[in-house]
Amino acid sequence: FVSRAFHDHVNLNKSEISEESFNENVPSANFRPILAHITTNSDNELDFGSHDYYVTTDKDGNDKVVYEEQPIGVIDGTKTTIEYDEDAGVNRAVLHGYLYDEYCQDAIEILNRRGTVDCSVELCIRELSFNNENKTLLLDDFYVSGLTLLSKDTAPGMAGSNFKIDDFAVNAETATFDTNNKLVETLEKLTNILESFDIKDNSRKEETRVVNKDFEEVTETEEVTETEETTEEEVTVTENESEETVDETSEETTEEETSEEDTETESENEVTVEEEKKDYSISVKYADKEFSISLQEKIYALSDLVNATYADSDNTWYGVTAYEDYVIMQDWWSGKYFKQTYKEDGEVFTLTGDRVPVFAEFVTQDELDSLNDMRSNYAALKEFKETAEKNELHAKREEILANENFASISEKDEEGKFINKDFEKLYTNMDNYSLEDLEKEAKLIYADSNMKTFAATTEKSQKKSTVKVFANVNKSKKDNRYGNLFSK
Repeated sequence: FVSRAFHDHVNLNKSEISEESFNENVPSANFRPILAHITTNSDNELDFGSHDYYVTTDKDGNDKVVYEEQPIGVIDGTKTTIEYDEDAGVNRAVLHGYLYDEYCQDAIEILNRRGTVDCSVELCIRELSFNNENKTLLLDDFYVSGLTLLSKDTAPGMAGSNFKIDDFAVNAETATFDTNNKLVETLEKLTNILESFDIKDNSRKEETRVVNKDFEEVTETEEVTETEETTEEEVTVTENESEETVDETSEETTEEETSEEDTETESENEVTVEEEKKDYSISVKYADKEFSISLQEKIYALSDLVNATYADSDNTWYGVTAYEDYVIMQDWWSGKYFKQTYKEDGEVFTLTGDRVPVFAEFVTQDELDSLNDMRSNYAALKEFKETAEKNELHAKREEILANENFASISEKDEEGKFINKDFEKLYTNMDNYSLEDLEKEAKLIYADSNMKTFAATTEKSQKKSTVKVFANVNKSKKDNRYGNLFSK
């Protein structure tokens, strides 16, 4: 295949790669995979997907990212070139490589049907910065982790990035060579390699630093080794006179070549580990939740929103960590942190409310244990204080209700229960009142009780009446109803 995979300068997603960074990191594409997710497009045709993945949970309850795109080929870095695109004014990385014909027949069928397809390079960022003038994100250091083929419904992040199957033919002139000259050239390269490994064996740490710093150097060494092995095999068949020489050279250098392979293996492992650390250091905490858009798109959108809102006015750049309904933004210059909520409406994100300062502490394990003890003790002290204050207030409430002014309503019967039911209810719920409100309620009950007592006393006094006798009770003779009118 052949692919114009990515270019320098400003991309469609407002990221930017300088020419220097571009030239330094293009070789990292060597041996990287060609990725594709075989699915269907909007026309229900078999097609590629995009950078597709989903989040699940493993047996231990940890979040696990599962990539739906799978390797269908590999990039051959020995054929990588850089060409200048006059129309676009950019340098393009032209990658070549091979597809796994037997293991990706659907991908081959899609490529044969569509011809040229869009693609998207996957870059792992080691260092980045923000160009405040151009409002672009500068990718200062990175490496290529893969190349993903895209469906007809998905646009590439870099304009002009494409991929197609490339027919190739062997040129007879380039396929023939002078055996003697090739043997001499191979032996010279082998000598130089052995001398370089003698130096590296004396300082393995230095070798590790060189390998980690320049992945391209390891690639060149592997290419030469493959060429030497091929040449040795062909020369053995065609040159009898040189056979013994080649065998002796091979025997003398067997142990050193073994050491070379081990060293390269260790170095490659070290490179892989370092890349993984850098990859995971730029991590995002997320919940096991499905979004209408991809999680990466959501993070980019919120990051652009935060920096478009605050970066210019604060003259800084904010690193953004996205959570389900809020973001934490870090000022890269001052190190200050802020928290602000946001709302999501489809693919539109809006910051809500005011941002508030939040703080992060970096402590050792001993310091963390001490802080946890302090927090635990603080909770116990707080609980003790609240209990003491509650008991003190309860005692004051009891003192109010025990006042002699309320003696008439606080009387109890033979069973020890309050006779006045309103007062009994107030006494039971005294802790629900403030001191002032409790005293007011007690006075109201007292006044109501006195009014009822006064009314009952008045009614009783009205029922008592005096009988008045107007006749002479000492007279034994009854009075005539007509008086003395008819008396003789």
